[in-house]
Amino acid sequence: MLKKLLFIVLASILFGCNNKPKVSYEFLNDKNLSNDKKIALIFKNDYLNQYGFQKDEVDWLKDLYKINNDKPFFCNDSSLSVNGKSNIEILKNNLAFGIPQNRLKINYNKNPHPLLAEIYLCLNTSRILHDLNNGIINFKEKKYMPNKLITPAEFIQNLKQLDTISLSQLFLKQGPADTNYRFLASHLYDFFYKYPADTNSFNLKEIEKETITANSRICTVLIKKGYLQKNTSSIENVIKALHQFQKDNGLAEEEKINTNTILALNESSSNKLLRAAISLDKIRQSKIHQAKYVRINIPEYKLYFYANDSLKSVHRIVVGKTTNQTPELTSKINRIVAFPYWKVPYSICKDEALPAIKKNITYLAKNHFKIYKNAVEINPATVNWKKMTSFPYSLIQQPGVYNSLGIMKFEFANIFSVYVHDTPSKSLFNRSVRNFSHGCMRCENPIELARIMLENDIVDNKPTKFTSDSLDTVMFKQLNRSIFLKVSIPIFVYYQSVVADRNKLVFHLDIYKRDDEYLNLLKTASKYPVNS
Repeated sequence: MLKKLLFIVLASILFGCNNKPKVSYEFLNDKNLSNDKKIALIFKNDYLNQYGFQKDEVDWLKDLYKINNDKPFFCNDSSLSVNGKSNIEILKNNLAFGIPQNRLKINYNKNPHPLLAEIYLCLNTSRILHDLNNGIINFKEKKYMPNKLITPAEFIQNLKQLDTISLSQLFLKQGPADTNYRFLASHLYDFFYKYPADTNSFNLKEIEKETITANSRICTVLIKKGYLQKNTSSIENVIKALHQFQKDNGLAEEEKINTNTILALNESSSNKLLRAAISLDKIRQSKIHQAKYVRINIPEYKLYFYANDSLKSVHRIVVGKTTNQTPELTSKINRIVAFPYWKVPYSICKDEALPAIKKNITYLAKNHFKIYKNAVEINPATVNWKKMTSFPYSLIQQPGVYNSLGIMKFEFANIFSVYVHDTPSKSLFNRSVRNFSHGCMRCENPIELARIMLENDIVDNKPTKFTSDSLDTVMFKQLNRSIFLKVSIPIFVYYQSVVADRNKLVFHLDIYKRDDEYLNLLKTASKYPVNS
C-alpha cells in the first residue's frame, strides 16, 4: 500500500513537471493596454519561454527594448506597420542574401500577434546582420559557427538606416568590401527574384544527349526553372532559353545536350542558391588579399594575378580529373622554369607509361623520354619490359614543346607535388568544363604570365635583373633555365563553385562534389523549433 502511494505521488510530480500550463497571453489582446505596457508584460511573465526562446535571446530582447523604453520598432496600435510587414516578407526570402533557413528562428504561428511577429523580426534581422559580417560556416571543422546577435546598440544604429533604404538594401550593404563579394551578393539577389527557387531535382539521363528540338523534357525543365514561358513553342525561344541557362552555369552555349548540361539541368535552383551561400561565406572568411598574389579557383578554371592591388592578368586553366583532383593549398611561387624537364610521378610511370612501353617500346623515343636508375641513363632496349610489373626506374621527359609541362612551369612548395605549367594540349582551353589533368594546373598563355610576374618582381623600386627581354632570349633559344623571383608570390588555390563579376552570376558545376558536406549542413532542419 505504501509503495502504491509513493508511486502515485511520484507520478503526480512528474506529470506536473511535464505539463506546466502555458503563460496566458490574453493581455496581448487587451485594448486598454498600450504596446509598451504589453512588451513589459511579455518579459515580466516569461511569455517567450513557451515559444522556445533561449535565455541569451530573451536577455538580448530585454536590453533592446529597455533602450527603446519598451516601445515597439515595427508596430502601430494594433498591427504591424507597413515597414514591419514589408520586412517580414523580406526575411522570408533569406536565401536571396545567402542565409540558410536554419540560421533563423522560425515563427510557426499562422496569425501571430503583431508584437510577437515584431520580436521574431528583430531577432532574425539581428542574426542576419551578424552572419553577413562574420560568416556562418566553420570550414575547418565543417560545422556551423555559433548563432550570434549584434549588440542592441548596433541593431538600433542599423535600424536608423531604414528611414532611407529598405531592409534588403541594408543586408546587401553588409559583408567585406571585396568586389568579388559585392558582385556575387548583388547578382545572387537579382537571380533569386528573377527565377523561381524550385526544389525539384530532375532526372534527365545521359541517353537524352540529343538536340533540343528532339527533347521535350528539356523544355519542361526550362519552364520549371523560369527560363522559358509555358506557352512558348517557338524553337528559337527554346534555344535562347537553353543558351541563357548554359551561360548562367558556365557551359558552352550549344544546342547539343551534353553530359554537363544535363548535370546542371538536374540540379534544383534551391541547391544552386545554397551553393552560392557557401561561396559567399568563403569570400567573407578569405584571407587571400595582399598587394601581390595569384589566386586559382578550381571550379571556375581560372587563374588571376594581382600586383599593386590591381588585377594584372587572367588565364584559363585545366585542373585535375575527378580521379586526380587538384588540391586546395596556400604557398608561394619562388621560381619560374623555362623549358622544364618532367620527372614523371611513379603512379603515372606504372599505370600509364609501362603499359604503353610494353605495347611498343618506341613510345619512349616518340615522347622524348629517357630512363634512369641511380642517376645513370639506361638503354631501354636492354630492359625486359614484358615481365615487368613495377617500374624501378626514373622516367624523365626532355624539354621542348612536346613536353607534358609545355615550355613554362611555375614552382611552389607543397605536399601534393603539383604546380602551374604550360601544356602542349592547347585545344583543352576551349572547353567550358576543363578537368583533364593529373592534378596540376595547366595554364593558358604562361609566357605572358611569366613576363608580367617579372615586370612586377620589384624590391626597393628596383626591378629584377631578369627582364622581359631576357625571357624572350631564353624562349627563343629554347633553353632550360630556372628564374628565381626576388620576392616570392603568394598563391592561393581554392574551391568556390559560384562566382560573379560585374556583369553576371555563374553557377559552375561542383566537379569534385566538395560542396556536398556543407550543403547537408545548410539543409538540416532548424534547431529553433517553437510551439504553434
